[in-house]
Formats: sequence, C-alpha cells, structure tokens
Amino acid sequence: MLLAMVGTLLGIVLSALASTTILTSLPVMMNELGAGQTAYTWVITANLLTTTVSLAIWGKLCDLFSHTRLMFAAIGLFIVASLCAGLSATAEVLIGFRAVQGVGAGGLISVGSVLLADLVSPRERGKYAGVIGGVIGVGTMGGPVLGGLITDGLGWRWNFYLGIPFAFASVILLHRTLNLPSPRGSARIDWAGAVLVTASVGLAMTWVSVAGEMFPWWSWQSVAMVTASLGFAIVTIVVERRVSEPLIPLGLLTDPTISRVVVTNVSLGVTMLSVPAFMSQYFQISRGMSPSASGSMILAMSASTFLASTVLGQVISRTGRWKPWVIVGAAFLLSATVGLATLTTTTPLVLVGAYLVGVGIAVGTLMSNMQILAQNSAPPDKLGAATALPAFFRQLSGTLAVSVLGAMIATRVATASGAAGATRDTVPDVAELPEPVRQAVQTLYADIIGDLFLWCIPLAAAAFVATALLPNRALRTSTAVQQRAETLLPE
Repeated sequence: MLLAMVGTLLGIVLSALASTTILTSLPVMMNELGAGQTAYTWVITANLLTTTVSLAIWGKLCDLFSHTRLMFAAIGLFIVASLCAGLSATAEVLIGFRAVQGVGAGGLISVGSVLLADLVSPRERGKYAGVIGGVIGVGTMGGPVLGGLITDGLGWRWNFYLGIPFAFASVILLHRTLNLPSPRGSARIDWAGAVLVTASVGLAMTWVSVAGEMFPWWSWQSVAMVTASLGFAIVTIVVERRVSEPLIPLGLLTDPTISRVVVTNVSLGVTMLSVPAFMSQYFQISRGMSPSASGSMILAMSASTFLASTVLGQVISRTGRWKPWVIVGAAFLLSATVGLATLTTTTPLVLVGAYLVGVGIAVGTLMSNMQILAQNSAPPDKLGAATALPAFFRQLSGTLAVSVLGAMIATRVATASGAAGATRDTVPDVAELPEPVRQAVQTLYADIIGDLFLWCIPLAAAAFVATALLPNRALRTSTAVQQRAETLLPE
C-alpha cells in the first residue's frame, strides 16, 4: 500500500507543479516571447480552465471505470503536453499546450484523490492525507521557488520538462502495486454538461481578459459576452438537474457538509492560485528581485503548509476531532488576506513573509481536511463525483480570480501608461528601466497588487463562517472499496 500511495502521490504532485513552477518565470518568459499582460494571464488561466472543467469529467469517469487505467491515461496526456509546451516558440502555441496539460492535470488531481480513498479510510486518511496535502501545498506554494531556480540556472523551458521523470516513476509504481476492483457503473458521460460548463467559464474568462483592451468594459461586446456566459450557466443548472448521470451532481450540494466544504474551497482556491501568481510580480517588479529570490520568499509559506498539514493530519487521525482545527485554519486565511491587502513598496519583507506563512498554515490545515470531509459524507457510488465537486469549485474560483485580477492589473497598467504617454504592452523588466521610471513602475504594481487582495477578504470571511457551521460528523473507519463491497452484499 505504501508503494501504491507513493505512486499516487507523485502523480498528484505533478498537477500541483504544473500550475506553479512557471509562475516565477512568467515575467522572463513573456519578455522573451514578446508578449504582454493578457498573454501572461492566459498562460495561467488556459491551464486552469481545462483543469477545472476536466476535474468533473474525470470524477464521473472514476464512478464508471478502472481508477488505475484512468490514472495512466492522465499521466500520459500530461507528459505529451508538457514536452510540447516546453518546445513552444510563441505565446499562442504555449497557451494551447498549457490547455492540454490542464486536462491531464485535472485527471491527476481527481483520480489520484479517489485512489487514496480506495486505499485508506477517512479516519486513517488523515495520517496520509496530511502528508499528501502538505506535499500538494508545497508543490503549489513551493513550485515558484523551484521554478525560479530552474529559470535562473537552465532557462524557463526546463520548467515543463521537470515533471516527466516523476510521471514515469508514478506509472511504474502504480503498475506494480495496484490491483483494485473496477466500479460497476453504466458508461454514461454528461457531455452536454461538459460543453456547457466550458462555454460558460471560457466566455467569462475571455471577457475579463480582453475587455478594456480590445473593447471598452462597458460596451455591447461586454454585454453580449456576459449575457452569454450567464445564459450558459443557467442552462447548465437546468441540464444537470435533469440528466440521470450529471457531470456536476448538484444534489450533493444539499448535504450540509459538502455545501460548506464547497464554500470554503472557493475562498481557498482564490488564495492558493492568486498569491503565487501575483506575489511573483510583486517581488520581481515592485521589489526588484530575481526569479530565484522571488521564489525563495514563498519558501516560508511552503514550509508552513507542509508542517500544518502533516502535524494536524496525525492529530486528527489519533483523536478523531477535526472541527476546531479547520476553524483555526480559516481564521489564518482571513487574517493573512487582510495583511496582503496592505502591501506597498516599503512593507518590511519580514512582515510580508509572516503574511505568507499565515496563508501556508491555512492551506495546510484546510485543503486535505476539506476533501476528507466531502468524501466522508458521500455515498460510495458517488465518491468520484463528491471528490471532484469541491475540487471543481476550488479550481473554478481560482481560475476566474486569476483571470479577473490579471485583467485588473492589465487595465490599470494600460491606463497609467496611457496617462504617461507610454505605449509598451510587455511585462516590464525593472532592471532595464531608468531610475525615475523604475520607481514609478514599482509603486504602481505594489499599489495594484495590494488592492487586488482587498477583493479576496469577503471570500475569506465567508470561508470562516462556513467552517464554523460545518456539522461535526464522525469520520468513517472503512475504505471506499470496503464501503462499495458492503453495498453489494445481500441483506
């Protein structure tokens, strides 16, 4: 079982690294490819969009087909897309392969989480999920550290090649150790739901990415795109309530635990993805740091994520008491978000590091425990969907947040550049700017990024309330495989 869990863990870590190792190299990457802030945002959001939509599809497939084979398929797709992304010659090609890479990453997250539920009961899962959640958190938060070192030493393209050896190791371990029974379900995939969700989310992200640049925010184009996005969302809800095997099983949201887990995951997703994405710009542009120095500032956050997840996983498995800890984690999330909203070019770096440690503790406390609580409340035949549903909303909120916040940065930078008579649309390299301009650019980015986190405070407050209202249910002591076997036993 240990080898199987290591193989699963390697696959899950790949998905985390895929989203974050390139974050500290994005300013260098966009400068080399001659791309601007819009492309900067889409390199991130294209991957997040396909990861988000595919999460729900992979989760439904887990209720129908062999989990081991699905994991192999996700790893294979991830490897091919990573190789092609590393060889990209233009930003447009890179964005396309990042989208394909996201489909594979969605499978690694969704199927990997279900494999863990197959191997360990919710009560015992804390011992392992704590470590796994910590590693995921370190991969998500610490990826920029590794990405910065790789960019400075080997070049940004090597960030895409990094995970390939781990992917092969994962396949070898899983092939040798896993022999799980396949779920007994009818092969019905809600493709209509997948198309509708993709259309709704894709239109929303396209709008926030191009509005203010290709056409005004208040224009008929904006009205048309927003109306179409909302229309697709409404039709999605109608379709998902009527189909027999919905892609997004909205009925699960009637469970008080799962609904509150989703609310918490929405805020967690915004913070997990926005902090590494935009703090990289803060450190490199506002504070003039190199990619590796920028990544090293995230190191304290990564360490706190790992420690919080590992220690609390052991405590919760031993005592069975989980609720006080998730409330504490939500409190850290709220306080750290408030702190980040005060950033300026003169904020002491020690204080900035303290805010990042608070984010790390929140991620380490909440991420794995929210998943365990959702799985603990789900029937065995809906385990895949219940695992994917909170992850779907976490990725969706993070995806939209990065897109919206990135568009806000682009708009305010373009406005400031226009007022100053400048026309440059690329992400600036502050080391190349003359002193008066450098200081103005650094102040501008610091003010913008600090203001961005103001929008995250209400979500963090909602997460705190949601965790406080979670039903205090006991964790089960049987694995998902045992639960499915029990449901098939004759009365």
